[in-house]
Amino acid sequence: MIDRTMSILSQALDGLTAQQTVISSNLANIDTPNYTPQSVDFQTALQNEIASSTWSPANQTAPALAPAADVAMEATDPRHFSSLGNMADASGATTTAVTENTRNDQNKVDLETEMTALSETQINYEADSRLITSKFAQLYDVLGGH
Repeated sequence: MIDRTMSILSQALDGLTAQQTVISSNLANIDTPNYTPQSVDFQTALQNEIASSTWSPANQTAPALAPAADVAMEATDPRHFSSLGNMADASGATTTAVTENTRNDQNKVDLETEMTALSETQINYEADSRLITSKFAQLYDVLGGH
């Protein structure tokens, strides 16, 4: 009974969860010497998945803990993970080279950047959650709910 919209929203929530996990890890390592912050760029993969998707209820599987687990990602460096969908590989995180704001201990985590990203992720998660709730409310009404 899940349609394409619910599938996309579910994948978006999974991607936002992975993004929040990585941001939390960055914040937890703010005092770790030589730490390079991680990031999850699932929005591009999700947009590509939406554009190229041939979704149907028959081929729908449970979403992985990433927005586009079945999308082959191009690896331009041997250290890149094979896909966003493999959560065993550090929650789909890829290292982001940050050269500015390096402290004396060579830690590159910027508190303001991470907190901004965390706020944006929370706002997007709440918006997607409300859309899913609205979708279920529509189904409830169609099925004779009052």
